[in-house]
Amino acid sequence: MKTENYFLVVRFWVAPEAEAQVIGWLDGGHMAEVAAQPGFLWAKRIRIEKNAEGWSGYSMIYGIENKDAFDRYEKNSQLKNKFAKQRAPFEKHMKIDRFCGEVVAHA
Repeated sequence: MKTENYFLVVRFWVAPEAEAQVIGWLDGGHMAEVAAQPGFLWAKRIRIEKNAEGWSGYSMIYGIENKDAFDRYEKNSQLKNKFAKQRAPFEKHMKIDRFCGEVVAHA
């Protein structure tokens, strides 16, 4: 079994009028497509608190084998362009924050 040594976290808030469309996109294949990239091991979505505007909050967490796998994903402009086109219809109803990093300790 492969171990995740790197993580990508995509935190986002979505306006009520676009929430069903965004969740449909994620569950309709986006989440699985990202998790199927070479070196990606799994994906999870968690609900976080609403923002001050009352938009629903979520975080997508991806477990990745290593930074090299993440870098390959980030450099895949064809895939990134595809996702940008898919996200375009509802992007103005989202606020997105991303961060990533290497595992440096286990408890």
